[in-house]
Amino acid sequence: MDELDRIKELALKDLENLRDLSVLEAKRIQHLGRSSALSQFLRSLKDRTEDERRAFGQIANRLRAELEERYTASRDALMDSAEEMASRLDVTAPGRQVRRGHLHPLTRASEDINAIFAAMGFRIVEGPEVETDFTNFVALNFPPDHPARSMQDTFWLKGMEQLMRTHTSPMQIRFMQAHQPPLRIVVPGRVYRNEATDATHEFQFHQVEGLMVARKGEHAPSLANLKGVMEYFFRRYFDDPELHVRFNASYFPFVEPGVEVYIKGTKGKLAGRWLEVAGAGMVHQNVFENVGYARGEMQGFAFGACAERLVMLKHSIDDIRLFHGGDLRFISQF
Repeated sequence: MDELDRIKELALKDLENLRDLSVLEAKRIQHLGRSSALSQFLRSLKDRTEDERRAFGQIANRLRAELEERYTASRDALMDSAEEMASRLDVTAPGRQVRRGHLHPLTRASEDINAIFAAMGFRIVEGPEVETDFTNFVALNFPPDHPARSMQDTFWLKGMEQLMRTHTSPMQIRFMQAHQPPLRIVVPGRVYRNEATDATHEFQFHQVEGLMVARKGEHAPSLANLKGVMEYFFRRYFDDPELHVRFNASYFPFVEPGVEVYIKGTKGKLAGRWLEVAGAGMVHQNVFENVGYARGEMQGFAFGACAERLVMLKHSIDDIRLFHGGDLRFISQF
């Protein structure tokens, strides 16, 4: 009797809150089919005494009839409900447009930028967001007492031995340590700086940096090559064949000479205005020496730009905080 009570309890429990005919049929087969616990119980009666077979057989058969009646009633109710729902449907009503998801504007920008540089033969590489002081600063010609470090207020991790990278340049160090020139790479990724957030600054943003290095000689990269790469990239990214690039002398510890890259285009915010969009220059010989290259034997250029700033200029966006605000009204425009 305990076994029959358990079978009945489980079957009735599965009947509760059923709203799907296919699920109902699956449960009916589970509890009344040939492999069900009830069928196995009935087959086991052959090993019992005649009185037990008669008594338990009658109870089990009544349980089977009750469950079949319950399943039939549930099936009829579900079918009536489906028919009633179908009768209320207006098949002539226009369909509802299903909202589809799409890529975030920064993701799209990253893919576009990577594709442009890949077409120029650059290899796309990525690196860790947690870096050491050596790869993030020292190897890039930022010694511990260098004043330029104050320009990159930093998120140090516990113990002050590691930090959240302040630029993607550490991957340039890692790549040069593992490879010999010639090399040509682009490093996209998220970076972190301890800055106050406003319309043009965020404590986290995305950078894209590039590096081209070869042995000194006829085909060694020069500032002229750097300007050519910058012109090709910005003209492709902003879809503006008339866009112009200008270099202004500047200072960055890891390049010498260093330049600020300005562009002037014909569309949107770039129309008729010179705007700074990147930093660049010829890689400092100290950097080559720090990665194990012989001093004076290599020559190359490096550049870096903020991806958010490029997207803001391309789409006339005035507030960098919109990229991370999660407002679908903004995201759905791209």
